[in-house]
Amino acid sequence: MPAMKRRRRTYDPDKWQLTRERFQIADPAPPAPDADALPVADFVDDILKNMKLDSHAKAGQITEVWPEIVGPQIARHTRPGHYDNQLLTVFVSHPAWLMELRGAPAREILTRLQDRFGAETITDIRWTIDPGQP
Repeated sequence: MPAMKRRRRTYDPDKWQLTRERFQIADPAPPAPDADALPVADFVDDILKNMKLDSHAKAGQITEVWPEIVGPQIARHTRPGHYDNQLLTVFVSHPAWLMELRGAPAREILTRLQDRFGAETITDIRWTIDPGQP
């Protein structure tokens, strides 16, 4: 689909007068539009990616569907933690669960996650004891 050319807003002298009064701008003419200016939407995704906010969003999506992916019994004893660089850290409630989930169950859970979110999104799972447990 071709990119749509965005139209610039028309000059509204009444709105400019109100803005001048509100912000006490001395110049009677509005600033000239910058021909090289890009719309914010063109670079917001890159900024969010650099701030790693997309990783937090993906972790939230994984948390929402976690019980559906692993089942209710495993979901009671595990929770998704950090997601960074295609690695999902999963917290478990007890060392016994840590040992139980390594191996074949981990591969099955990884396959389900990859089916749901894409194979390039999550490439590995790291299991660790939940630091929030007493």
